[in-house]
Amino acid sequence: MGHPDGLEEWTEAKEVGAPGFAAERRRLITGLADSRSDIGTALDASEERYRYTVALSPLIPWIADAYGNMIDIDVRGLEYTGLTYEACMGAGFLKAIHPHDRPMVRAAWNGARVTGLPLDYEIRLRHHDGSYRWHRSRAAPRQERGGKIALWYGTIEDINDRKMADEAIRWTADHDDLTGLWNRRAFMEGLRTALAGAENSGVEVALLLIDLDSFKALNDRYGHDVGDALLKEIAQRLQGNGAGDSMAGRLGGDEFALFIYTPDRTQLEETIAALRLALAEPCLLNGQAHSCRASIGVALFPEHRTDADGLYKNADLALYEAKVAGGGTRYFKSSMRASLQARMSELSLARHALDGDQVLPFYQPKVDLGSGIIKGFEALLRWRDPKHAIHAPGMIPAAFEDAELAIALDERMFERIAHDITKWNRLGLPIGRIAFNVSGATFRQEDFAANLLARTERACIPASCLELEVTETVLLERTSHNVTETFERLRHVGMTIALDDFGTGYASLIHLKQFPVDVLKIDCSFIRSLDPSNAAIVRAIVNLGRDLGITTVAEGIETDAQADRLHREGCDQAQGYLFSPAVAAEQVPALLANLHGPVGPKLRFWPC
Repeated sequence: MGHPDGLEEWTEAKEVGAPGFAAERRRLITGLADSRSDIGTALDASEERYRYTVALSPLIPWIADAYGNMIDIDVRGLEYTGLTYEACMGAGFLKAIHPHDRPMVRAAWNGARVTGLPLDYEIRLRHHDGSYRWHRSRAAPRQERGGKIALWYGTIEDINDRKMADEAIRWTADHDDLTGLWNRRAFMEGLRTALAGAENSGVEVALLLIDLDSFKALNDRYGHDVGDALLKEIAQRLQGNGAGDSMAGRLGGDEFALFIYTPDRTQLEETIAALRLALAEPCLLNGQAHSCRASIGVALFPEHRTDADGLYKNADLALYEAKVAGGGTRYFKSSMRASLQARMSELSLARHALDGDQVLPFYQPKVDLGSGIIKGFEALLRWRDPKHAIHAPGMIPAAFEDAELAIALDERMFERIAHDITKWNRLGLPIGRIAFNVSGATFRQEDFAANLLARTERACIPASCLELEVTETVLLERTSHNVTETFERLRHVGMTIALDDFGTGYASLIHLKQFPVDVLKIDCSFIRSLDPSNAAIVRAIVNLGRDLGITTVAEGIETDAQADRLHREGCDQAQGYLFSPAVAAEQVPALLANLHGPVGPKLRFWPC
């Protein structure tokens, strides 16, 4: 039987009359209509499911012709980009793609049209508000018989959150989370890449290692919040003061690094000078200005090393030399390796002396130039080697540049001094005041005064038997308020303060005005040769001390002529080989009994 839509349908023929045929025909037509209604309903349901599936999916579907020209896109793509349907057609959709990503998209389509392979790339797509978000675009071709591409069916997926999370993970892996600079691993990898690129270019690469001077003291004094703020400020200054293609990193603590491509040494020196000026600018932290000085070590590729690790080691040697010199910039020299080995040997000797309990004080008397009375002693560090030879600290200077060792030596010295004072007091010896020195590392400790007084109390010795000697260099490592507070606390319990090597510092008179001190020690460099200029300086210091009510003590007296001249100038006290070298604690009683002064009879004693 012929079907209305042209298809043939087999039916079973029956012999029926006219009324019966009509009825049968009506039944067949009704059945066919019901069948078609079912098919239409199924199609409507399928189309509805598709619409909801597309609407609920995060994917935005689109269709392009064989050449990649857009011919259809879901309405959500229009709503997202703010483009009209007409504006999207053809190559118009490119306008919604970030300009930096468009060349990659064009290249991908050019390749896909030739190969017929699916497309899959990530792009930044402009939102209707003007912002960009990362999306993934994928497409597959529908091919005709023979393999010719007829259409491309594709989707766009928003992957911005995942992309940002991935980038955050990568950023964290490569950057210092406090300052935002490259971390040690990433910086060294960048340095290796830079050296490889510069290998045949004839351009130098300068590696700068930068360490902040006295950062620990600031951190201890004002807290980690201020310290962190300073590190972030320094990081910004480093980023803003590199030359050309440079890369800055934080290697840890207060150590930073910077490498710079430099065509000539003059430009490098100008860059470093500008960097030092930028770093030296005061930082305003929590409403207070803080100065920041830095030590810089420099090593050059290819002159000093051609590999990143070797270049870093050489820059580190130069940095160490800069710190030992009190700051500034040092370029690597091969001789620095020998210096480092010598310093390592000195540190080893100092540790061995501490571990073997070989550190001990020797005592040099301080004599009143007018009466010949011993007013006290200065305790000087000595150490005894395994063969019982006595050595001065000049053999281990590096130990006093190492904070941990310097503090340990100071603590050991004070223990011995306290023990000796206790013993002399039991013998009833009139020893006067015992002056002792502390390193900058010890003096910088936030609780220095409290610790010192606690040690004095535990040793059961009166603070009035002690005199703290500090150099002007040590004073520079703490704020004036902090120094004044420390001195006043110690003086309150009877301890006196002596300013050592007076006249050799940068701001001697300012320190006298700022800080409460009791004694000025005139440096031996002025005494050694009392020519007219040195004599004038000594006279000025003595007069200054007399006017301010401060005792003056001359160091390094070796001749009667020196002692007589200082006595005539009005200097109060003196110490030196003329009276006695520094002696062991066991020799102090005999020294007190036998020593005669350059003026007057046998010395008398000023009891504590």
